[in-house]
Amino acid sequence: MDYDFVIIGGGVVGLACALKISEKYKSVLLVERHTSFGWETSSRNSEVIHAGIYYPTNSLKARLCVAGNRSLYKWCSGQYVPHNRIGKYIVAVSEDETVDLERIFEQAKRNGVDNIQKASIEKVRKDEPNVRAVAALWSPDTGIIDSHKLMESFELTAKSKGADFAYSHTLTGIEKINEGYKLIIKDPQGDLCEITSRFVVNSAGLDSDLVAEMLGIDADKEGFRIHFCRGHYYRISAAKKNLVNHLIYPVPAKNLHNLGIHITIEMSGELKLGPDVQYLSERVQDYSVPENLQDSFYNAVSWYLYGLEKSDIRLDQSGIRPKLQTDGGEYRDFIIREESERDFDGFVNLIGIESPGLTSCLEIADMVLDFYK
Repeated sequence: MDYDFVIIGGGVVGLACALKISEKYKSVLLVERHTSFGWETSSRNSEVIHAGIYYPTNSLKARLCVAGNRSLYKWCSGQYVPHNRIGKYIVAVSEDETVDLERIFEQAKRNGVDNIQKASIEKVRKDEPNVRAVAALWSPDTGIIDSHKLMESFELTAKSKGADFAYSHTLTGIEKINEGYKLIIKDPQGDLCEITSRFVVNSAGLDSDLVAEMLGIDADKEGFRIHFCRGHYYRISAAKKNLVNHLIYPVPAKNLHNLGIHITIEMSGELKLGPDVQYLSERVQDYSVPENLQDSFYNAVSWYLYGLEKSDIRLDQSGIRPKLQTDGGEYRDFIIREESERDFDGFVNLIGIESPGLTSCLEIADMVLDFYK
């Protein structure tokens, strides 16, 4: 075998897997089609370290996020990755929303989010005089992170432990062979080459279902099909960056498609709004931001924020989530599965790794590594 492990995909989860696996194995290769890491979902998000508040009890998203909140802060502190445990308010603007706020509080407690608190209105007004609220929750362990520096730290550490990285290389096929797998890889010149590996980790994000299909798994039958869901972001002008001091989230929709158009603070101190939710009809990585969203973003945020004018916000960027749930469909959890039951021993599928995948990345990697003990 050329390698013990091949990891497909250079997003934050693939890099975390390379890091953790290279601590135990000396022959590890990460294959990524882009020229460097984190070109897709991992670099087009809110860069929030979540606490694990909203997700269904005992779901992978809940368990891995709660644990990941601790392990990610520990990693960032030890590796000097820029981050800030800035805290977050979830605000109910009307009395109707207080019922949902109570439901969120109870869910967070069931998930093991011990530090979440019911904030007094006096505290909210003192901390956030421009925020409109009749009730609020305070999450002191929610924070922000420089996701690029995080991924860089994973890559550098994995390389120091002997892991190899093949950027600008595209997987085109996989075949099960005796004692492992044969992978067909297209190099930057367009030439095809073959490599073999005892084990394979599919961390291909937006195309993780297609990678599973290369192996012969029916993505539709098994519930592996990815749906592209774009979220857009607007930026608040620097002159208004002091409107809030913490992350501000509205009460989210019950279907958990997203957490509502919220206000995040970047490591630079500037404010960003988003994301919204737009399922794409075609499987195309289209990161355009429509011009006609300004009104909807402004109206959504003005519901809970004073002092913002429509002229204060401008288009920023978009990102695409690899959703397992369909538009309007039932909640879907992460798929993290070792495929021995399908006679694909040592092949791990990571599918539908959207939020809170960034927060959970080290815990996902540990879960993957546990499959090989």
